Amino acid sequence: MWLSVTAVLVIVAGAVYALCFSPYLRIKEIKVEGAQKVSEEEIVSFSRQALADREQWIIPKDSLFFFAEQKFEDLLLKQIPLIKSVEVARNISGSLLIKVQERQKAIIYCDMRQCYNIDDSGLIFEEAPAVYGGMAIALKDNSGREIKIGDQAVGPELISFIKDVWHSLNERVNLNLIYFELSSYPAVEVDAITVEDWKIILDQNRSAVDQVAALKLVLDEKIKDQRDKLEYVDLRVGNRAYYKMK
Repeated sequence: MWLSVTAVLVIVAGAVYALCFSPYLRIKEIKVEGAQKVSEEEIVSFSRQALADREQWIIPKDSLFFFAEQKFEDLLLKQIPLIKSVEVARNISGSLLIKVQERQKAIIYCDMRQCYNIDDSGLIFEEAPAVYGGMAIALKDNSGREIKIGDQAVGPELISFIKDVWHSLNERVNLNLIYFELSSYPAVEVDAITVEDWKIILDQNRSAVDQVAALKLVLDEKIKDQRDKLEYVDLRVGNRAYYKMK
């Protein structure tokens, strides 16, 4: 009886040991798909480093059967902010496939020291040149905050509002902007600096389309050909537009 139990325990222990430590059941090859700006070498290098350790100081992290997919994905996303999402798959041959989707620039975000590309969620994922005007949508943050790559610069609602204003101004008013501006954060007020050297004061909690409609009305009926004399147009109150001349 005891011999049978001992034999079973030995077999189970041997199987567990083989699953954990057998070199034939470890991740040996790492492949990457979807990387464009991020180099495959950077992803592979980080992955090998992450898998070189042991889970709970015992089980190798590169074990095919005990590989912690979610934990690995979270580590990769934290290490490389340019990656928006990651999906990993492993097979019995010892190959690990890492599929990544990179973040896409929504606007340029500039603090008082540096400019960055941020995506639609407002997350900073890479440095960018200071480009204002033209087709580039830029936001200057003068609040004095210190942020870095990987930080959440602003919320997705503000990104959506800024893009809506930018497109509405181009389509309905034929007015180009240099950049948007925040004087504090968090803030309801957003300023839009025009190429005509006057600014639009906006409320991000109100409809961008409605505010641009109010702007068009005051420009067409009140300002007319005196736009070069404008200092600002304030669109924060209802569907009205208040303006000041220089």
